Amino acid sequence: MNTHGFRMWSRAGLYAALAIVWATTLYAGPLFNEGKDLYGQDEYKKASKVLKKSLDAEEETDESATLLLSDCYIELNKKSKAISVLKKGAKRHPESWDIHFRLGDLQEETGDPFGALSAFMQASKLLPDDLTTTYRLGMAYDGTAQIEKALEVYRTLHRAGSPLAPKLLNTIQGID
Repeated sequence: MNTHGFRMWSRAGLYAALAIVWATTLYAGPLFNEGKDLYGQDEYKKASKVLKKSLDAEEETDESATLLLSDCYIELNKKSKAISVLKKGAKRHPESWDIHFRLGDLQEETGDPFGALSAFMQASKLLPDDLTTTYRLGMAYDGTAQIEKALEVYRTLHRAGSPLAPKLLNTIQGID
């Protein structure tokens, strides 16, 4: 095949790929928007069904549907479902600080300190300079009785001049 023929086929392939991506985006958008609108109207059960449909079809292009679906389940007091959605979202979007942080927060709240620690470790890797994430990591270390690591986090916060450092130290010392 000559160079011109190759470029023509390459261009045709590129256009076909762009058309598929564009069509998928158009299809995913209405489902997410419908779920978001239902959530805004406090229709959490209906919103969760629409958002789940979008995620099941793997049409999500970012973490927004995962986060909103987990919010629906929290509003419906179905925290175990919210955790499940966030775990799947963390696999689908390993680069999402929001998903990992929310997962850690929810796991800590529901009494899974080791799950919370894992999620906060990942969130901390994604945003290492975020002092709130660092603080929550320290709290998770304390919650899993890893006092030395919690103290390392305290020292990091203290060096950064964070007002969260004394709060973490009080928690580690059992003063809180």
